[in-house]
Amino acid sequence: PVKVFGNDGTSSLSLILSGLYWAVDHGAKVINMSFSMTDYSQEFANALNYANSKRVICVASVGNDGKQVTLFPAGYSHTMGIASTNNNDKRSAFSNYGDSVVTVAAPGEGIISAYPGNHYAAGWGTSFSAPFVSGAAALFVQLTGNIDESHAEKAAQQADDVGQGLGAGRLDLSQACSYQASR
Repeated sequence: PVKVFGNDGTSSLSLILSGLYWAVDHGAKVINMSFSMTDYSQEFANALNYANSKRVICVASVGNDGKQVTLFPAGYSHTMGIASTNNNDKRSAFSNYGDSVVTVAAPGEGIISAYPGNHYAAGWGTSFSAPFVSGAAALFVQLTGNIDESHAEKAAQQADDVGQGLGAGRLDLSQACSYQASR
């Protein structure tokens, strides 16, 4: 793991970019970005292009405004944007959406995760959805070894279509891994 956010949840573009370059240069195969920013940055786009040139799969949450809006890093090319669904495969009310930015969706409500203070808690948000797809991408790497973002995206898009501006639909890990293994 590469930590680029402080304990208070804040960071800067320079810290994020430093962490991204460091991860790529030190053998990362998958980078999860469970954060969003409103402004486009050419420097960030360059860093993601660099990651893509090294066959690193980048995954990002699309944000929690409940709007059809493009936030970054999900809005950059060579990055899979991940939305949130509830237990009924419906778009979470807070999840941003739009087929132009969302690759797939994954569960993002009531996700049990590590929490400060050495305990666990339930969390809601696209930041909890993106790690499901990052984990799927790591499985794709294990299945075929030499995979890039575009092939990982095609595998992840072997999803259950649920409409609602959620890209290819809700991640179906079985279908995605079967697709990737057959390549």
